[in-house]
Amino acid sequence: MVKDGNLKERAYTYLFYCVLLDIRSASYTHRIKWWNPASWVQAKINMIEINNIADVFHNLPDLLVNRPDEFDEKWFWDYLKVRLPEKHEFYYQVFNEKLKEKISY
Repeated sequence: MVKDGNLKERAYTYLFYCVLLDIRSASYTHRIKWWNPASWVQAKINMIEINNIADVFHNLPDLLVNRPDEFDEKWFWDYLKVRLPEKHEFYYQVFNEKLKEKISY
């Protein structure tokens, strides 16, 4: 039987994986065209998004694995909503779907 804490850890691990995919997606610099100022603007928007994502998630693995008693789940989700309002619902949904997923061993 898997304990609730392990389910949450698993869901946060999967969420972190999805976050890294978002960072990878936003960081593709080959789309920047030096002759197209619109691509510069998009590159700046992408860099701001990457910075915000990194700011929210950079301590998550350490807190979950090494300092779980210091992890304030409510604060985390509230901070995510403030820093990444357009991604909050998606990340929350990803987390909850993984949390509800049945585990078969």
